[in-house]
Amino acid sequence: MRQHRVCVMSGMIACLIAVSVACAGEIPSVTVGAAAPQTIDVPRWQPCDFAFSSVAKPENPFKLPFSATVKGPGGAAFKTAGFYDGDGTWKVRISPTAEGAWSLVTHSEAPDLNGKTVAFTCTPNKNPRVHGGLRVDAQHPRHFVFEDGTRCFLMGYECDWLWALDLGRPTLDTLNPFLDKIAGAGFNYVLINAYAHDTGWRKGTTGPDDFGPPPMYAWEGDNARPDHSRFNLAYWKHYDRVIAQMNQRGLIAHLMIKVYNKMVKWPAPGSPEDDLYFGWLVARYAAFPNVHWDFSKEANNEKILDYKIGRLKFLREHDPYRRPITVHDDHKTYDGGAYNDLLDYRSDQQHSKWHATLLDHRRQYAWPVVNVEFGYEHGPGGLKDKTYSGSQAPEEVCRRAWEVCMAGGYGAYYYTFTAWDVIRPQDTPPGYAYFKNLRAFFDETGYWLMEPADSLVSEGYCLANPGREYIVFLNSAQPFTLKLEGPAAPLKAEWFQPLTGKRKEAPVMGSGTAELKPPEEWAGGPVVLHVGSRP
Repeated sequence: MRQHRVCVMSGMIACLIAVSVACAGEIPSVTVGAAAPQTIDVPRWQPCDFAFSSVAKPENPFKLPFSATVKGPGGAAFKTAGFYDGDGTWKVRISPTAEGAWSLVTHSEAPDLNGKTVAFTCTPNKNPRVHGGLRVDAQHPRHFVFEDGTRCFLMGYECDWLWALDLGRPTLDTLNPFLDKIAGAGFNYVLINAYAHDTGWRKGTTGPDDFGPPPMYAWEGDNARPDHSRFNLAYWKHYDRVIAQMNQRGLIAHLMIKVYNKMVKWPAPGSPEDDLYFGWLVARYAAFPNVHWDFSKEANNEKILDYKIGRLKFLREHDPYRRPITVHDDHKTYDGGAYNDLLDYRSDQQHSKWHATLLDHRRQYAWPVVNVEFGYEHGPGGLKDKTYSGSQAPEEVCRRAWEVCMAGGYGAYYYTFTAWDVIRPQDTPPGYAYFKNLRAFFDETGYWLMEPADSLVSEGYCLANPGREYIVFLNSAQPFTLKLEGPAAPLKAEWFQPLTGKRKEAPVMGSGTAELKPPEEWAGGPVVLHVGSRP
């Protein structure tokens, strides 16, 4: 095989190194052998596999300890676990976080996997949609910012079975257009299960668009008789492609490690197989800057608090990149404060009192709050066209999202035919356009500097950076008053219709209480007023 240099440009592999294996849609992989040293370039925040072959024949290769110590510029150093990837090959997956010279050295009980050294260079990131890992903003702890300083207005999309699309088809002919569609609609955060088996409301394969049970299992064996000590590599190599394609599009993967109501037979809690599973996910996916960890969807169904706390500590201890950690819908534990020092942000499902509940959750602790489940948009046939017991009109789902955002939180969208095991990626529901409008609006504001200030308006909800910028949302257009305090100069204002995205000029406003009347042609629908401008 010819010797080449490894480099990745705009998510596509432009060239390969020495005995390296990589194809479109896959993670660059450098096979480290006895050949002469080669130049290895890896773009910043691009995961790259370093693969090592061994003649070792352990009884269970998934249990053979394998890791690497990684060093980089500015004294950067961490240890990361590796993983078995079939055919006598073990890998460490690394995503360099700073430009410059890097190196790794391997550790293993197998002599031919131990003490292997590799040098590589981190080159500039050339993908404009990749900004490094998402972090809680230290200056504004209720909001997020990427590693490169880019702001992130989080807008979620629930697609639990996303990984089921194109299982066994590496070209991803269905998945990639679907990812393009949801990214084009402004969604940047996708809730996805590591594995889910089936739903109680659509048991079995009821049609070609029903992926429960899925055509491939995450472990060896099957859900009735799983072998939790061995993984189905075909499944996880496909999952790699899914996360990689999301990363190239700037889509965050809210990875729910477990799920308690999707008929999965999990490893026994706290067992060696449970550790193996959690460690496997960290080893394969921590290097992706777009990954967030979630102990479990419906985590309130796990009654043993010590087990949940232990799993969260396991993630924190083993993840060298310190990816954000959250827990889906565990109100009692959140409210009791047990998660305050373990998690990075709060994730809830809340089906009523969206605004008031999110305000209450923000008062409990200073971190971002995401209402990840507040409504389910019905299919094109109306309210009865659904896969789950509940459904709402797209306008109602959008209205709830605005209530959440006007409390200083973030939300996640559900479409009944992509949320769970029934997936129709060819659909384009009206909610896509409504949520695109929402994201576009907030991206033009200084939302991270604003706090809920409902007392400033006589009707609706208000976010304010007093004296500089205000947002007012009304569920139904009607006259109202807005109190402005201390602007240094008159502030420009604009009306915004959240369903159509249309804008109209509003009166310039100075200090004091203004009496306002939304455009008459928007009567009966929701309306937004934006006063001031983004800093």
